[in-house]
Amino acid sequence: MASGVLVTAWALTPKDMATSVQGDLVTDGPFIDSKEVVAGFYVIEAPDLDAALAIVKRNPALPMGARLEVRPVHGSYTRQAKP
Repeated sequence: MASGVLVTAWALTPKDMATSVQGDLVTDGPFIDSKEVVAGFYVIEAPDLDAALAIVKRNPALPMGARLEVRPVHGSYTRQAKP
């Protein structure tokens, strides 16, 4: 942060707090093995897990076989714009 190169950072909660979605199947816990790669992530705002899952179920990648993981955000940092 002190160097000024960090723009934003998000910390996720531990993987045991994850909820996984694949098609119509919703399960507690993570699905990602350490050998798999996270291709990207979205940050959404939802009042609770049920609302977040309803949003995630609209992701167009799900019908193509994607497996998505939902986790609360633990904390964040965003660099303030320079005056």
